[in-house]
Amino acid sequence: MGERFEIDTRVGPVPVRVVGDGPPVLAVHGLLMDGRLWDGVVGRLSPHARVVVPDLPLGAHRRAVPDRSRLTPREVAGALVDVLDGLDIGSAVLLGNDTGGALVQMAAAAYPERASGLVLAGCDAFEHFPPPLVRPLVSLAAVPGGTSLMLRLFGVPAVLADPGRLNVFTARGLGRPLVRDLLEPARSDAHVRADLTAFMRNVRPGPLLDAVDGLRAFAGRAAVVWGRRDRIFPPRDAERLAALLDTTVTWLDDAMTFVPHDRPDAVADAVVSLLPTPRIGP
Repeated sequence: MGERFEIDTRVGPVPVRVVGDGPPVLAVHGLLMDGRLWDGVVGRLSPHARVVVPDLPLGAHRRAVPDRSRLTPREVAGALVDVLDGLDIGSAVLLGNDTGGALVQMAAAAYPERASGLVLAGCDAFEHFPPPLVRPLVSLAAVPGGTSLMLRLFGVPAVLADPGRLNVFTARGLGRPLVRDLLEPARSDAHVRADLTAFMRNVRPGPLLDAVDGLRAFAGRAAVVWGRRDRIFPPRDAERLAALLDTTVTWLDDAMTFVPHDRPDAVADAVVSLLPTPRIGP
C-alpha cells in the first residue's frame, strides 16, 4: 500500500512508505518497532493527509547502519528532517509514539520550521528517557549479552504478542507473527543487534530535557493522546506535556503504551484536528 522509497539520512538509508494525499504527516515509531505500528492510523488518515512512515534503525531494521557511532537520539531525530528533505517536504505534522515521541519532540524543538504540528501518542518525556519501568531493560545494553536477553524476554508471547495481564504495552496484543518478525533482525543479525545496543546505550534524559525550551516556544498546534492504562509512561508526563504545548490530554480508557495500535481511530482524529481546513469556494 502506497509508494516506497529509500532515503539517505545522516544515520544511513531509511526505507519509507508514503500513503495518501494532502497535508504531510510524519509518523515515527519507537524502539524494536517499525512502520507497521501505524497501519491502523494510516488507513484512517490517508483520505485526509499524505502520511510518511519511515522504518528507522531502532532494532527492527533489516540492514545494519553504516556508522553505528551516529545512532544517538539527537542524530536519529535529525534523520527525520532528512526524510522530509528527501521527499521535498517543507514541513509536516510530526506524530510519535514511544521512543518515536521523544524523537519528534527533539526534532520539533531543533527544527521548528519543519513541524507544522505535533501529536504525542504516549511517549518518553522530560527526565523519563528511558521511562522508569523499562529502565532496567535498557540498562541491560551495558552488559555483555544483555541485548540478547532482552530480545528473548520480548519474544515471550505473554509479554508483547498476546493480550493479558503480563502485557504492559498493548491492550490488544501485537500478535505473534508481527512480534516474531519485528524481533527477527536483531535476533539473527549480530550487526543489527549491535545497532540496537548502541542506540540504547545513548538513551538518557539530557537530549529530551534540552528540548523543553524549544517546545515551550513551539508555535504550531499540538495534541497529546494517552492511554489511561499505560504503565510505562507516567500519566503526569502527559499533563506536563499538554501544559508545555498549550493543549489538553485526550485520555483513552482502553489504551496502553502502544496507543496507535490500541486506538488508531483516536490517534487519527487527533492528527486530523491539526490539519489545515480545506478552503471552500474561490
